[in-house]
Amino acid sequence: MPSKSILKAVEKTIRTLPDWRNLRIIDVSCGDGELIHRLSLEGCRVEGTHFRQNDYIFKKPAPILKTAALHGGIDLCRPLPFRDGAYDVVMATEVLEHLPSHLLFYDEAARILKPGGHLILTTPNVHCLTSRLRFLLTGQHELRGARLGWHIPADELYSTHHNPVYFPVIHTLLHQRNLEILRLVHTRSRLADLLTLPLYPLVLAATVIEARHAVKRFPAGGRDLLRWMLDLRMLLNKKLMLVARKTPRRDG
Repeated sequence: MPSKSILKAVEKTIRTLPDWRNLRIIDVSCGDGELIHRLSLEGCRVEGTHFRQNDYIFKKPAPILKTAALHGGIDLCRPLPFRDGAYDVVMATEVLEHLPSHLLFYDEAARILKPGGHLILTTPNVHCLTSRLRFLLTGQHELRGARLGWHIPADELYSTHHNPVYFPVIHTLLHQRNLEILRLVHTRSRLADLLTLPLYPLVLAATVIEARHAVKRFPAGGRDLLRWMLDLRMLLNKKLMLVARKTPRRDG
């Protein structure tokens, strides 16, 4: 479930959107409902989804779960049962890393968003500098949650962080679905993250070298990817949080 820093960052981000108090928002896999509860108090029209009715998410349910539209049995790896252009905002906070695949989710999020609507995603940030150092030394990224192990039954894989979200991939997937990344959002940095700042010149040089083939093959996309990969919010935040907007369909 989202941490307090994530809840605060998402709530603050929603307030920056046009006519935000009148937005229709759906929080997919909404957990205990704390986020939609906060937004409902501000006047937003909120809905949520759950995967399984007997999940741990109901141990401390927020009051909003008794009154808001709550859609149960929603598998985010399947088509969503919502009409085209139904929502102003789709939120997926600390969700994607639990899915065996999130390809279809981007299709469905784009479909159910209104033109100009926004997608807000948060996920453990495997691209932050401390995660990169951890991978260098241990071969494992810093996933900030339960890891998959032999003790996890096959039908409960979703309870672990078993599918790290790789930003260069979702950068392309969102673009292909006419979802333009507008910004990364600061969530939380710790002292250990700030102590990695002296590595920035080395990371900058290595990232530029790595991105040369992308810039050569697709200049606009390669330069845009490089911009995000060198953003300090990418390198210093434990959680990756991005805001994307549904744009008009591109030709070709």
